[in-house]
Amino acid sequence: MWVKICGITRYEDACIALEAGADAIGFVFARSTRRVYPHLIDAWIHKITKVEKVGVFMQEDPKYILETATILGLQTIQLHVPFRPDHRILLERFQMICAVTGLDGIVIPKDIPCRILFDPSTGTGTAGAWRRCDIPYILAGGLTPENVRQAISQAGPAGVDVSSGVETSPGIKDSEKIRKFIQEAKA
Repeated sequence: MWVKICGITRYEDACIALEAGADAIGFVFARSTRRVYPHLIDAWIHKITKVEKVGVFMQEDPKYILETATILGLQTIQLHVPFRPDHRILLERFQMICAVTGLDGIVIPKDIPCRILFDPSTGTGTAGAWRRCDIPYILAGGLTPENVRQAISQAGPAGVDVSSGVETSPGIKDSEKIRKFIQEAKA
């Protein structure tokens, strides 16, 4: 099971996620209580290796996304807006995760190689309906160490993504919750 710990704002939380076995860590560059600024994480993000680093974006200009992701050494761009033609400049350098709020009628151009992240909560951390789908996807929204195993069993996702479910406050992760979440997800 692929596991992403998202909303990383501190070096120590990134290290804990890596040590606990996360496959990916996410950095939010869109407006959010978990927003990070490139100049504040540039001093330490390059020290984090052997894990997929994902930049989470919304309405930001694709040129800004390209520049930020390149400078910070991100491998993947996660978009929380419909894919537009000007996003194509990102495909040459980065993997893509396209976030959707519903699994019915997903509209992503067939020539766009991307993973689907299903988050019915739109980043608010509220659990949605867990359901199976005909395509592989990453499940997010309201997941916690206590419910992730049930969510995986019920929905059968290819991966899971958590942020608020492993926090003590927005952007501040709880090391025990991270460890337990990853252990439960990979059980």
